[in-house]
Amino acid sequence: MNIKKKLTKAFLVQSILIFWSANASLAAENKVKMGGIYDFQAIHYKSNGDTNQRVVSTRNKEFGFYTSGNIFIDYQLIAENDNLYGAKISLEHTSVNDRAVPFFLYIESELGRVEGGAESSAGKKMRINGYSASCGPGNGWNSRVIASPSNPAKPSEKLIPYITNFCSFLDSKTRTSLRSDYSRKVTYFTPKMALAEKHHIQLGISYIPDSSNMGHDNINVDKQNPPVVSPKYRFVIKDGISYGITYTGKFRDKLETKLSFVGEYGKTHAFNKADNTKSSIKFKDLNTYVIGGILTYEKISFSAAYGNYNKSLTAKEVDVISRDSYVYGYGAKYTLGKYAFSINQFRSSHKKSNLNATSLGMDYEIARGLKAYLQTNFYQANGKYMDASSNTVKSNKNHGMLTFLGAKISF
Repeated sequence: MNIKKKLTKAFLVQSILIFWSANASLAAENKVKMGGIYDFQAIHYKSNGDTNQRVVSTRNKEFGFYTSGNIFIDYQLIAENDNLYGAKISLEHTSVNDRAVPFFLYIESELGRVEGGAESSAGKKMRINGYSASCGPGNGWNSRVIASPSNPAKPSEKLIPYITNFCSFLDSKTRTSLRSDYSRKVTYFTPKMALAEKHHIQLGISYIPDSSNMGHDNINVDKQNPPVVSPKYRFVIKDGISYGITYTGKFRDKLETKLSFVGEYGKTHAFNKADNTKSSIKFKDLNTYVIGGILTYEKISFSAAYGNYNKSLTAKEVDVISRDSYVYGYGAKYTLGKYAFSINQFRSSHKKSNLNATSLGMDYEIARGLKAYLQTNFYQANGKYMDASSNTVKSNKNHGMLTFLGAKISF
């Protein structure tokens, strides 16, 4: 283990010890908050791709209904010195879980906040992306689009690794499908520190010893994941670090801005899918970043972001077409009474496979906690992949339109 990793671990452990000692007073009272979200969607999907790229519902491939949501309990113990101890717990329910509430414990005081559990990382929580100013499901449209054709020999395998979101490797890209909890971690956030009046910065850092140690399973279970489309390999990140810094500023009375820089680092371990043995190929360690910002003036907001993978989890022996990947996006949102309107643009390039998407959205606040929304997305995909049978580079182009009409209740 190098000096950098030792210092990072020591810092996180020291932060926890400081918090425990600073919060040693007895709890004076407790509070219990129960909340949740339920979402109903009607989805229409048109695509000129292969048959297996046009699936919404098994029997009705271009139209279907979808429901999801979450229910949680946030239990707080409030000490005599106003410090907080707490736990946030997701409850099981009959509909599909939207995975928005993983389990974690937290301690909060004037020294900042420490979280321990299977929550998302500091980088994910502090990240601003191109959909930070948007309506409807925002970047959630990508979960319904199948941009890549399948391998004819193995229909479950996708041929082209498109990037369709700003998600990080230590969070969504190594998460187990349909499960709420992320990998187990410890996270520390500093208090918001004043640079000047109405101008503040905040720092955050998470340590993930093993990305395969997921919160929903035993400590010794190895949950390997393919965070990028790869027919032959799965990956695990060891000693992962997710970090971030945010700046918030208010200029005059109506102009506000927030900027963020987040990144992640970790040691890459690759495994062969065929027999689960460790790969002899050396893949580049994880090292990504996203820089973003949002500007708000009265009722209009603008957001923009750029991210780069820095060749993370690639190898020259495997990624012969390209090892470069980047993503960027921007958007605007305007609120008019109970209505809000947005337009967003998203572009990505992953190993020379490009995706371009435009999203138009509208929200309508029916009542407090009840919102209806409409979002239409137009995308174009232009990708390249290595054909195993002929050992030649082939291309694929497809485009489509995806529309959501939904209602969401929050409580």
